[in-house]
Amino acid sequence: MKAIKILCFSFFLGLTAVAQQAQTPEQTAQALTQSQTTMLKLTSAQQEQVYTIHLGIAQKNQGILMSNYSEDQKKSIIKSNEEAKMSMLKNILTAEQYAKLEKSVTEQRNH
Repeated sequence: MKAIKILCFSFFLGLTAVAQQAQTPEQTAQALTQSQTTMLKLTSAQQEQVYTIHLGIAQKNQGILMSNYSEDQKKSIIKSNEEAKMSMLKNILTAEQYAKLEKSVTEQRNH
C-alpha cells in the first residue's frame, strides 16, 4: 500500500509539472503513452488502451486543477485518480511491464 501511495504521489508531481507547461490533456496523454511505449515496448493494442487511460485521467485532473477545490482536496482527488490509473494499467500491462513501470516511477520520485 505504501508503494502505491509513493507511485501516486510521483505521478501527481509529474502531472503537476505537465500541467504547468500548459499542455492539453491530449498532449499529456500522447507524451506519456509515447514514453511508456518506448520504455515498456507496448504492443499497438496496449498503446491504444494506455492512451485512452492517460487521456481520461489527464482530462479529469485538468478539471480538478482548474476547479475551486482547496489544494488539499485537489491533491486527494488527483491521488485517487492516479491510483485508479495504476490499477487500470496493471490490467493492461504484463507483469514484467508493470514492474518496470513501478521501478521507473520510483526512480523518478527519487530524483
